[in-house]
Amino acid sequence: MNSTADDRLKPLSADLHIHSALSPCAENKMTPDEVIKKIFSLGIDVFSITDHNSGYNCAAFDAEAKEKDILFIPGIELQSSEEIHLLGYFPSIQTLESFCESVVKPGFMQVMKNDPSRLGNQIKIDVSGEVVGEEEAMLSMPVNLTIDKLVDLIHDFNGIAVAAHVDRGFSVISHLGYIPPEIKFDAIEIRDPQNIDDFRQRFFKDTDLNIISSSDSHYIDMMRPPTMKLWLKELDVENCLNCIRGEGQGKITISHKARRASERADMSSHRVEETAKKDWKELYK
Repeated sequence: MNSTADDRLKPLSADLHIHSALSPCAENKMTPDEVIKKIFSLGIDVFSITDHNSGYNCAAFDAEAKEKDILFIPGIELQSSEEIHLLGYFPSIQTLESFCESVVKPGFMQVMKNDPSRLGNQIKIDVSGEVVGEEEAMLSMPVNLTIDKLVDLIHDFNGIAVAAHVDRGFSVISHLGYIPPEIKFDAIEIRDPQNIDDFRQRFFKDTDLNIISSSDSHYIDMMRPPTMKLWLKELDVENCLNCIRGEGQGKITISHKARRASERADMSSHRVEETAKKDWKELYK
């Protein structure tokens, strides 16, 4: 890209991995009003809600984001049959909803009822921002589809597929030890920017996949000023998705400065008792 074209790009702060109160591992305060209030205070221009195996709350966040003039990208965090986490981003709420109805709901390995006392609430919020109940199905279960099949299905719905937090557990790296070239990821997410150079050298130095980095926030207190910027000519969902997949004029930059020590504590500073109840591995015995 030449400098003249580069000068036309605008840097937009982005956090594309945030959970709402629908995710059983997230706090009940992760509602559109609270999350977007925090996003606005942090100067975030683009964000996504990526709940576990559901996109139900995305419509509510999209409506609230429009009122605050912040761009929302419909998203989801899937768990494959191998227990690998995968981020999917879609061009519209309608496309995400169709994907969930056609792929995710029929794909649960077991239809089990959630136990809020042990695993946390799964709060559903409608487009007006009102709580309308709880999702009864256990969203923390895997879907009965392999990681490569999920990637292909996301593409079938015009979405992009990103390997989630490869520097943490429940990732393609932690489970397989490498990134199989036959899996057509569009990008790779590394949660801690300090790990980017090491992971690129060890696991994907021979690929041209873009790297993104987001907070994976489950709690309001986990949300921090974003380390990632999307450089775009125009701010819309299509341009964001093209930028992530490495198409078009956009580019991605990530700050390598260390995250605060308090972020590393994640949920331990509060909700310790609630967190202790969430015995995830018991689900898979």
